[in-house]
Formats: sequence, structure tokens, C-alpha cells
Amino acid sequence: MFYLAFLPQFISPGDWVLGKSLLLAGIHWVEGIIWLTALSLFLGTVRPWITGRRIRRAIEATSGGIMIGFGVRLAVERTR
Repeated sequence: MFYLAFLPQFISPGDWVLGKSLLLAGIHWVEGIIWLTALSLFLGTVRPWITGRRIRRAIEATSGGIMIGFGVRLAVERTR
């Protein structure tokens, strides 16, 4: 669905639709692979720091507080 909604705006009326669609989808795929590789390498290097006891407790406390805040917001929100 993403490609059907997003890619047509980059295809000119005179272009070969299949070829340009495959090219743009291929570029998106390569960018995704590069991003996920960089993210994996980064997280691999900071893993010892993130998995430390103090940092893990801080992350859990922060995410728990955010979830509680979302719950409170949902509870007090009015239906329209």
C-alpha cells in the first residue's frame, strides 16, 4: 500500500511506469538496508552501556511513566 500511495507522485506522465516504480522501490529498499545496518552496528556498540543495571532501571522507569501518562490522558479525554 505504501508504494501505491507514495511512489506515483514521483512518476512523470511520459515515464515508463514499471521501470521507474521498480527503481524507486529499489532505492527505498537499499536505504532501508543501510539504515538497519547502521542502527544494528550502533546498538551493538552501546549494548554494554544500555544493559547496565542503573541505565536499564532508568529506561524502564521512564517508559513506565510515559505509559502511565498516556493512560491518564486517555482516561480523562472526552469523546467527541
